[in-house]
Amino acid sequence: MPEKLTALPVSEADYEQTMANIVEPYLAEIGKPGFFNGYDGNKLHYESYVIPDAIGAVVISHGFTESAEKFREMSYNFIKMGYSVFALDHRGHGKSYRKNPDKFEVVTVDKFEEYVKDLNCFVTDVVKPAAGDLPLYLYAHSMGGAIAVQYLQTYPGVFKKAVLSAPMIQANSGGVSPALTTLLTNVFCMIGKRDDMVFIHHGFNPDRTWEDSHDTSKARFDYYHAKRCARDELKTASASYSWVREAMRVAKKNLDPERNKNIDIPVLLCQPEQDSSVISEKENEFIDQLKNGRLKQFKNCKHEIYASVDETVLEYLQTIQAFLADD
Repeated sequence: MPEKLTALPVSEADYEQTMANIVEPYLAEIGKPGFFNGYDGNKLHYESYVIPDAIGAVVISHGFTESAEKFREMSYNFIKMGYSVFALDHRGHGKSYRKNPDKFEVVTVDKFEEYVKDLNCFVTDVVKPAAGDLPLYLYAHSMGGAIAVQYLQTYPGVFKKAVLSAPMIQANSGGVSPALTTLLTNVFCMIGKRDDMVFIHHGFNPDRTWEDSHDTSKARFDYYHAKRCARDELKTASASYSWVREAMRVAKKNLDPERNKNIDIPVLLCQPEQDSSVISEKENEFIDQLKNGRLKQFKNCKHEIYASVDETVLEYLQTIQAFLADD
């Protein structure tokens, strides 16, 4: 049994050096990246890290405009806790299939359910064959959290526990009501602009600073931002009208008490103190509907708790480790 984390595997003090010289080479050595068929046969990318004597397997579902690669530090952290790790690039992200490859900065999807069905293909065709009899755990952030909620509602009995990090139970629509946002995006979809960038977005910004990001750790932000600046597949940065419409619609399913009766496993919801991307009150409402839901708030962090200052990240990891290990 792995020991409890008392110190961070990767610290801000020497973050770039540790990631570049220790973490990334180690993951490259043990990793098996590949592609699998999504629900419609399109190729989706994934990273897998299978370790000997694992106590379980963690499936990572990333957030909007992110990638499996962004979660390599978290993959390494889970490995240090004793878990094999499987992380996919959702369609429209990273190295996965894109409906609009000529507009690589824009995420688009016809129906949010596509993500959920893709995740089921990943679990069925990739994770389970590699993990064998190991118990499966789901770790999901933001948009990935909304995907996770609907997966747990639709496919009960697959995962033993789930950790939702700032999940998109209901997205923050910037002061515009969800009803009006849905109406407006419906109009743009009907006039043939469904896959176009919404007019309030501006694409990838190479000059973005960590102060304007969802992170409180400059070292963690700078490391991945440098990768994004260097590689087009990581410059996904904006939403299409169709994606925004689906993001607004998803809240109704996430907060459906009847659907949430299907979620009978322990669920830990990690909530950042300062979150401008999702509505925290809706997270509270969601967790109250679950049979075994727990909520933990973290201070000194924004939307991306895993990219916070060391003190917060250590508390975050210790909380997750204790939750997964608690039978």
